[in-house]
Amino acid sequence: NNAASVARLVQVAQAYADAGAHMVAPSDMMDNRIGAIKTHLQEMGRTDVALMSYSAKYASALYCPFRSACSTNLEGNRADYQLPPAAEGLGRRAIIRDVNEGADIIMVKPGIAYLDMVRMARELTSTPVAVYQVSGEYAMLAAAAAAGAITEKDTVLELMTCFRRAGADIIVSYYTPKLLRWLGQDMG
Repeated sequence: NNAASVARLVQVAQAYADAGAHMVAPSDMMDNRIGAIKTHLQEMGRTDVALMSYSAKYASALYCPFRSACSTNLEGNRADYQLPPAAEGLGRRAIIRDVNEGADIIMVKPGIAYLDMVRMARELTSTPVAVYQVSGEYAMLAAAAAAGAITEKDTVLELMTCFRRAGADIIVSYYTPKLLRWLGQDMG
């Protein structure tokens, strides 16, 4: 039930805002959730809370390491609500819809295999574009580095450059702690 789900997402977003969140980022992919959340937050005077939309979130095998690490009992997959990997047009429409509904940031997930979608998002809107380098991408790079097949630092820095070149303003990555060290910005 899309309407009931969106109503619940609005309540959850309000709870995060009330708890002090500076941003809410619903990853559910329900139709019209961005507009409903944005409208509600504005009506409540919460213009200080940004809204990041997982607009182009693709059903991907690259999420498996995260699901395994969580020891989830979920059966099946989330392909019923995530975009099929070949669905460029659906991704385009979702990006446009979410921007029109008031998203402050557009997310593309996963990253490496969807650089075309990052580029498309950048070309469609001036809204900041985020890319999420997911657990499977991290696991592949870490395994290749451990096997001596790649130089981890050089490869990861190259991929970060590729994300930026494709149009990402924000990169979410499991490599963030190492990136901070490599770039001389260790946060402790």
